[in-house]
This record gives sequence, C-alpha cells and structure tokens, in this order.
Amino acid sequence: MSAKRPSTASNIFKFGILSAVAGVLSVAILAPAIAVAGAVGTAGVSAFESLPAYIKPVNASQASNIYALRDGKPEKIATFFHENRVEVPFEEMSENLINAVISVEDPRFYQHGGVDIISLLRATLTNLATFGEGPGASTITMQYVRQSQVEAANLSGDAEAIAAATEVTIERKLKEIRLAIALENQVSKKDILAGYLNLVFLGNQINGVETASQYYFGTSAKNLTVPQAAYLAAMLKSPNDYKPDEADNLERGIGRRNYVIQAMADEGYLTQEQADTYKAAPVQTKITKSKQGCEANQTTAFFCDFTVWTIRNSQEFGFSSEEREMLLRRGGLEIYTTLDLDVQQAAFEASMELLPPDNEWSFGTASVSVESGTGRVIAMAQNRYFDQSDTPAPGRTSVNFNTDKPYGGSSGFQPGSTYKIFTLAEWLKNGGTLGDIVDGRIYNGEDVDQNGEIDKVKIWDVAREFRASCGDVVGFWEVNNSGDKTINEISVAKAVVTSQNTAFAAMASKVDLCAIRDTAKAFGVHRADGQELLYVPATILGTNEIAPLTMAAAYAALANNGVYCSPVAIDKVVLRKTGESLPIPQTACSQAVTPDIAAAMTHALRAVMTGGTGTAANPNDGTPLAGKTGTTDNRIHTWMSGYSSKVATSTWVGNVSGLTTQSGKSVDGLAVSSVRHAVWKRIMTVVNGKYQGDPFPAADPKFIAATQLVVPNVATFTPESAKTQLIADGFNVQLISNSVASAAPAGTIAYTKPAIGSTATKGSIIKLYVSAGGRVSVPIVKGLSIEEASASLQALGLTVTLPQPSQTNLLKCDPALPNGVAYGTNPEAGKAVSPSSAIVLIPNTCG
Repeated sequence: MSAKRPSTASNIFKFGILSAVAGVLSVAILAPAIAVAGAVGTAGVSAFESLPAYIKPVNASQASNIYALRDGKPEKIATFFHENRVEVPFEEMSENLINAVISVEDPRFYQHGGVDIISLLRATLTNLATFGEGPGASTITMQYVRQSQVEAANLSGDAEAIAAATEVTIERKLKEIRLAIALENQVSKKDILAGYLNLVFLGNQINGVETASQYYFGTSAKNLTVPQAAYLAAMLKSPNDYKPDEADNLERGIGRRNYVIQAMADEGYLTQEQADTYKAAPVQTKITKSKQGCEANQTTAFFCDFTVWTIRNSQEFGFSSEEREMLLRRGGLEIYTTLDLDVQQAAFEASMELLPPDNEWSFGTASVSVESGTGRVIAMAQNRYFDQSDTPAPGRTSVNFNTDKPYGGSSGFQPGSTYKIFTLAEWLKNGGTLGDIVDGRIYNGEDVDQNGEIDKVKIWDVAREFRASCGDVVGFWEVNNSGDKTINEISVAKAVVTSQNTAFAAMASKVDLCAIRDTAKAFGVHRADGQELLYVPATILGTNEIAPLTMAAAYAALANNGVYCSPVAIDKVVLRKTGESLPIPQTACSQAVTPDIAAAMTHALRAVMTGGTGTAANPNDGTPLAGKTGTTDNRIHTWMSGYSSKVATSTWVGNVSGLTTQSGKSVDGLAVSSVRHAVWKRIMTVVNGKYQGDPFPAADPKFIAATQLVVPNVATFTPESAKTQLIADGFNVQLISNSVASAAPAGTIAYTKPAIGSTATKGSIIKLYVSAGGRVSVPIVKGLSIEEASASLQALGLTVTLPQPSQTNLLKCDPALPNGVAYGTNPEAGKAVSPSSAIVLIPNTCG
C-alpha cells in the first residue's frame, strides 16, 4: 500500500515556510561568515559570545549513586536518576565511537565552525524541492546546542521553557546557529563532541554513551568495538526504533548499523574489507539493566530510603524539597553513607529469618545500630520488603519502622520500660543512689476503690503525689507489675534489673515529671509523629510513641559519657562531574547527663544484661554490654535496647497496626516475645566482632552505696503526723492495721520497726504501730529514795516489791549514787506494762 501523499494545501504551506527559512538562513549564514571561516574579529563576534552557562559546558542531568561501606571501602547500593546518565571525558570514549558518530552525523565536523554551510544550503534546497521531505542539516555542534537548551528547560521544570526549546520556528533555528558559532569559538572540538555524546538520548531512559554502553553491551564507552560503536551511532537517528533490547527492532537496527559502518569506510576510517567483515557480524548484546532506587537492593532498602529522606529534608541540598529531589535525581551525586554492610547483613537476615514477613499475625520487627560518639547509623533493617507501589502485598511496605514519620517512617511505637532510663537519670541527678530503697508495693493497705471497697492495686492521686513544674497533672493512676510480681522494699539497682513498674512510679513521685521529660529530650528523644512529648505519670513507663532510631541514639549517649549525638546517615557527598564536596547534615552533640551520672546508669544497666531481663540477648562474647528491655501492656510491643562502648542497638517487635498480644505465640519454636532478644543478639555479635567494645568507666561509689538515715522519734505522734515526718526524712511508711497495747495514748504511735533511733537505708519502709492504750510505762526512778520511788510506781497502780535474798542477779551498784537509793526497776524504765503489774524496785547496793 502506497504512503499517503501530502495535500496540495499542505505542500503550499510548507513551500512558503521553507522559502522564508531559506531566505532568513541565508542572511544568518552570511552575517557571521567571517566567524565561520575562522578569522573572527572581536567586534564581529561580540553578539555571539554571551553563551548561557548550561552550554559551556552542558549541565546535563546525571544519575546519583548511594554507597555503603564494606571493610571501609565504598560499595554501590542504589542509583537514582531522572535520565540515566553517567558523564565521561572524551579520553574515555572509544575511537571507534568517535569515528562512527562523525561519519554518520557530521563528516565535516573538524572543518566547519559550528555550521556546515554546504550541508545547510543543500538541505534547504532539497527540502524546498521535496516540500520538506529532505534531510536535516544540523551539525553535531548545533545538535549539542539544541539538546543543551532542551535539557536546561527540563531541569528548570518550566513548561513554557520546555515548549520554547522544542518548537520548530525560524527564531529557534537562528538562535541555535548563532550559539553554535559562538560555542565553536570558545570550546574545543573535543569538548563539544564529548558534551554531545554525554547528552544524547539512547532509549529506555538512558542518556549518554557511557550508560548506553553499559546497558546494551555490558561494557564501557572506552571499550566499544566497531560493530557496537556503529550500533550506538545508528541509534542517534531514532533511539526507540533501533534499540537492540527489543527483538522487533533488530532487523532495521542491523540495517542502520551497517549504513554507519559503510559511512566509516567512505570517510576513510575503515577499509572496505573491514567494513564488509563488520557488517556481516551479528548484533551481540549483553543487556545489563540498572534498577533505579532503593528497591534494587532489599538488604539495604530501608536505610537507603532513610538516606533519600535525609536529602529531601536537609537544607544543605537546596532551599525547597523540589530542589533537593531534583539534585538527587539529576545532579550526578556520589553519596557515601555510614552504613556498614557486614552489620547490615546480620540485621537484615536476623529480622527476616527470626520473624518472617509473612508471619500469621503480621508482627513487625525493626532494628537500628548507631555508633557512639559520632551518631553514624551503621545498620537499619526490618522484616519487610521495601515496596513503593500504591498497594503493596502483605509482607511489603514503604514505611520505615525505624524512623520518624517525616523520614518515611511510622508514627512510632511505645518503648515500654526502655524509657525508664530517663527516670533513673533524674533520680541520680537529684541525689538518689542505686543502693537507695524505693517503695515497690503494689498495695499498701490504704487504698479503696470508687465503691469504698479495698483496692488491691495502689491508687496514685496524681495531683497530690506527683510534681509537674511545666503544667498540671490530675486524675488517678494505678500501676501494676508484670505477672503481679513485686518486691516491696527494693533497691533502685534491683528495680532496674527486674524492671519493676511500681518502683519506678515511686521514684518518679520523688522528682519532677517535667524534668524526666526534659532529660529524655536531652537524650534526643522525641515522638515519631512530631507531637510534643507527654509528661503524665504513665509516660515514665514508655507510653510516648517513639522510633527505634531515636532510642538507639539515646542509648548511644550513655556509651559516650552522657554526650548525645544526633543520628546521621551520610559521610560525604561529591559532585561526580567536578569532584566538589557538598555540605552535608552534621551530627549535633550535647551533654545529656554528666559523665559520672552516665557511668552510674551504665553500672545499673550492665546488671540487666548479666542477671536481669536482658540476659537472653547477651552474646556472652566477652564484650561489656549494658541495656534495658521494654514490654508494653498485654505485650503489644516488646523492645531490647542496649550498647557496648562503641555501638548502641535498639530492636523493636510488635504490632504495625492492631493490638495483638505476643503472649502464647511462637515462630519455629521461638516465642515472639523473645524475638527481640534473638535479633539483638545476632546483630551485636557481629558488632562486637568489628567494633571491639572497651570496658565501661567505673561508677563513682557515691552513686552505688545506700544512704543511711536515723529513724526519727515519732512515738505518741498521730499516724498522719508520723507518716509526714518519716516521709520528710526520706523514708517510706507502712501503717500496721492492728493496734497494740501500749503506754502511749490510744490512737498514737506506740513504736516503729526498725526501732526509733536506729539506722536504716534511705527509702526503707518504716512500719508504724498504733497504740490501743491499756498499758502504763514504767517511770524512771533512778536516784530517788526507796520511799519516793515506791510512791511513784504505786501512783500508777503498780505493785512494788524489793529483791529477795536469792535474787542476787538484781544486786546492782552505781558508785556515783549513794547506797540505799533506787538503782532502777525490773521491768526497766520505759517498758509498757499492764496496770497492777508487779515491779521489782532495785536498790543501789555497793559493797
């Protein structure tokens, strides 16, 4: 079937346009004729010398690469591009390629000054004769100018600029000619040709001959053979029609390739015999696809995504998020990250194997490791495949469980008891020690519920029993322990090891809730959803939603003598084209707690790993470790956060959505609630092997020893007054419900245990015994005459007797007293006895 012929009207229109073009081009050519001839005067070319920056040299869109570290050496983990392009200099382009391109695109490239007058006139006349169906006449320089203008317009994102750069008008062609002539007078032929070959489109989002060589033939542009070079040169005419990765293109592709090979022979670059041999060769491709983005490498995908979000959110890479995205995908960046591929591999495998993505409850787990003192994130993994599709299948997601929401993360997870370290810090800052006793009782015998019945769980009156200097806290709060287990009088050190909730509630009641929150902030802690940290009493047990990365960085501060360093993902960013290093986000370090407080906290947290709730996570490889576990109500979330002197790791396991308990569930025989220990252990085993942890600094004994206090005299105090006095002196109190017979007035305190005047550890529970009355106290009669002493005793209703001769044990002597006066009594003075009791009055008998 014959091709459809253009209409008469169309031909007339084309003839008119082309006639105008011919006339204008003649003027345009004659105007800079001197320049074209090579004898350029200053005045003659002044109009052509104001070249746009994007043309000298071209500012082409280039792919950006992200690298991680393996044994200290960079290894590429991802590539990002708008146009897949890697620029190379002229010297790294095959001579075969140069010859092929010049032969078919611009045989007189080395003779003309930017515009080939002969080709231009011939093409103009041919197009006039054929009503626009003839060949083009653009030189390589003109094509370079045009493509540079299009690329600059694309980079700007300006739709009008893009349209102006691509529309077919006389004005655009004249501008192209003028810029080509000016360019030839300022840039070498070699640089023009290299710029052109780095810019050309070669199908499949591929730009530039280096990327095309790698993709189609699995080699570099420097090593292209004649058939390979000729094929790429052939593609310049119509890339998508000739690209060899589609079988339907091969027949016409071979024909076009052979046309180029013959052109090379015609231009003298090949003998005819060589050309015939090359034309007979089959097309041998080695398609090497370059996957774009983080999905290409699932092992590192979520850290890669965190790096991308770091670039998007950091002003170092541009004023707006759009500029930063453009720089990433078009700027040709070499991004060197902090990721340690050995630790990352361990984290990825542990996450995916110990809690597979397809587990029947859809539980998630995420782990992240941060280097102490630098904030460098060396590993980040979770049990999901990275998938940025709109509706990812189960087990796949683009949500990073390790990071905050603005960094591609979730809204965070409750960290449970791993948050208790901030109450511990505030306790020590306020003069408390690890040896001090706190009241760990679930029930103190005084609480009743709303119906007035005995409540077996302590009810805290928040407004009365807690302080919050930054605002009001109100309501009532009940606190229990895991499994309802409790140690009533528990040291702070033991409370850390056993993670006893009631003990930490008691500790928090002695300090300021807002100060606990502010201490957490000093450790870099913040909510993953961007909201303010809450400070109600329940938050001390870890109810704020926080990302694992935040907790890992906080724990890393303890390993760094109390200095918190914000986490960073990037070590260096280099512009590939110029080698220039760009500014990058830097870690910000600040003192969260003093070194002695940090050492004391570590002292307590080490015991968690050797004999407490973190024991199962300890690799026992000789590396000193410290840490804390966390479990939320009903085991919705479980955590393991800890550190060596070099690296801190936080592992979370829990519900991505929903409230499914981990209790009673296991995967391949491993309890889900123990996955945190197993994952953390595998990660830290590799960490300890590479980052050789050192011994931790010794804690100052003043933070370890128990504070000893004297029990004050509260005898005959009312119970409330006695409680107030004892609490003010640093003790806790238990009021014994059964009253005792005593000489003290009924309803007042009869005595205490430990006894009044004895010493006890700060925070000890002092038991108060209330007097029921009905007793008298034997008075002091020492030094009185026997008659006076007897009268004093009898006045209380007591029966008085003197020692019998046989009671020699009651013969007493005080040389300071006269013989015959009262020495004392049996029972002794101060004893509470029933009225009418017999009292032996002992005379002073000396010699």
